[in-house]
Amino acid sequence: MRVTLLGWLLGVPLIALMASLGEALEIESAQFLVGAGMGLGVGWLQGRALRPVLGDAWRWAFATMCALALPFAFFDVAKLREWDIAYSLPWAVTVGGLLVGLVQRQLLARRLHGATAWIPASFVGWMSSVLVTTGVDAMSRSTSLGNGVKLALFLGGVVLGGLVLGVVSGVGLRRLRDSVP
Repeated sequence: MRVTLLGWLLGVPLIALMASLGEALEIESAQFLVGAGMGLGVGWLQGRALRPVLGDAWRWAFATMCALALPFAFFDVAKLREWDIAYSLPWAVTVGGLLVGLVQRQLLARRLHGATAWIPASFVGWMSSVLVTTGVDAMSRSTSLGNGVKLALFLGGVVLGGLVLGVVSGVGLRRLRDSVP
């Protein structure tokens, strides 16, 4: 739980860093950088924690980064192709959570039996985290609140999203560990 929460919190500045790199490379407003930044933060710290099982943290980090970035890239392609599709952070994170679970399952299956149980844990974890985060963010945008309260709600929502992902992921990993003969 702690590792995933810290990875989530690391993902926030990684998103900002990747957005800056995107601007430097003249690929501004690329949504895939949001998924890549968060996927790298969460994936890297989870991978480090799972190193005794996986043997290699970077494979887990790279797989997480790519899988989470893919649904965000869909919106970048839609924008370039001028498709009439509105950007949806909850959709991108939820689909990304499913993809993350699928690719991480492949890495886990090399070492653990019952790795398929990781797919719903990842899906539910990422979906729950984005629903909590966007819900708190919507509350923080209320015009009747002061700026300090808005900022506190926004930051609290960010932390709460990572905590939710950490709890669900932690439960999923514990069940997976307990299913190993």
